[in-house]
Amino acid sequence: MENNTTFLTDDLKRFGIMTEDNQFSKKLSQQEVYNFLKGGVLIAENDQNRLTFKIAEDKLSVNVYNKDWISHKDLSSAELLEVSSKNTNLYKVMADYGTITHIGKSHFNNNPENEITLFVEVENDRGKTRFFGNKLEESLKSFKIGEKVQITQTGIEKAVLNANVDGEIKEITRYDNLFIIRPFDEKNKEFQSRLFELDAKDKTIKDIDTIKYELQTVNGHTLSEKQLQLLRKGKEIKLDDETTIQLSPKADNEKNLSASVKVLLITSLALDGGITFLIIKGIQKLAKIQEENHKQHESQKYLTELQKLKSFLQSKAEQYPDNKQIITDLNIVGKEISNVQAAVSENQNQEKNDDAVRLKGGDPDLFEDANQKKEEERRNEEDSRKSTSFSRGR
Repeated sequence: MENNTTFLTDDLKRFGIMTEDNQFSKKLSQQEVYNFLKGGVLIAENDQNRLTFKIAEDKLSVNVYNKDWISHKDLSSAELLEVSSKNTNLYKVMADYGTITHIGKSHFNNNPENEITLFVEVENDRGKTRFFGNKLEESLKSFKIGEKVQITQTGIEKAVLNANVDGEIKEITRYDNLFIIRPFDEKNKEFQSRLFELDAKDKTIKDIDTIKYELQTVNGHTLSEKQLQLLRKGKEIKLDDETTIQLSPKADNEKNLSASVKVLLITSLALDGGITFLIIKGIQKLAKIQEENHKQHESQKYLTELQKLKSFLQSKAEQYPDNKQIITDLNIVGKEISNVQAAVSENQNQEKNDDAVRLKGGDPDLFEDANQKKEEERRNEEDSRKSTSFSRGR
C-alpha cells in the first residue's frame, strides 16, 4: 500500500496535479480536489490531446485521446468532453432564475465517464434547471435551499497546469464555468439558452441562441409550442412517418435544420413581412423515395413535390435575381425532374409491354376479353352506320 501511495504521489506531481511540496495545485479548486480524491474524473487538455485522470486502487489512471475538438468560450472541460464523446448536440442554459431546490454533486449530464461536478438546481414555472461547475461553491456561500435567485454564467475560467509528459514539461489546461448568483429581482429576471454542436469538418464547436429561434411551419405542418420547445433543446421532432427534423448549429441552411432525407423541407417564418425559407437537404438523396418504393404513385408523388419546389425556386429567383445559390438549386431540381419523368415514362412503357407479353402468352381469359371487346366495338360501329343511313333515307 505504501509503495502504491508513493507511486501515486509521483504520478500526481508528474502531471502537475500536485506540487513538489506534496500540496495539490492551487489551480484546482477544493471542490475539484475533493471530487477527484473520491474517484471522480479530472479532465484536461494540451495542444494535441485530451487527457482524463482518475484514481483507482491507489493508482493514477491516465487516458489520452486525440483531441478532435477545440475549446469554446462558454463550455467547461466536462461539457467539451460531452459534446465530443457523444458526437451530438448539447443544450445548455446560460442564465435562469427560480427557487433553489437542490445543491449537490453528480457526473455531468449523468455521464459516468465524465467528472463529478458541483451543481445547483433551480425551479420555476418552466420546470427545473441545473447549473454545473466547481466554481459554484464560492458563489453559493450566501444562499441556501428555498431561496429565490438569478443565476447567470459569465464565462469560463482557464487553469493551466505544468505537467511532465515523457520527460518534457508541457502545459495542460482545464476549463470551468463561472457564475454570478444574486437574489431574484422580478425586474431583472433573465433566461438564456444555447445549443452547441461539434463540426468535425472544420474542427470547431458551433452554437446558436435558442431563445430567439422561431419556426412556425415545416412542409405545411404547423409546429405546436411543445414541439418548438423540444426543437430548441436539440431534440428530434417527428412530423409524420417520413419527416424528422432537428435543430443543428452546424447545418448549412438559414434555419439550422437537419432532417430525414425522404422529403423536401420548405419552412416558413413570420419575419420581415413573411419570408419563406427553403432548405434543400441533399436533393440527390431525396431520390431514395424511388429507390425504396418503385410503385407508380410514389414516383408521381415525388415528381409533384419536385415540380412544386421548382415553382417555388422560380419565384425566388425572380425576387432575388442576384442570388446564385437559388439558380444552382433550380438547376439541380430541373435535372432531378427530368430524371424522374424519364423513369416514370419508362415504367409506363414497361407496363404496356408487360400487358402485350401477357396477351401474346396465350392467356385464354385475356385473349377472350380482348376479342370480346373488339366485337363489341365492331357492332357499335355497324349500329351507328345503320342509324345514320336510316336518318338520311327519311
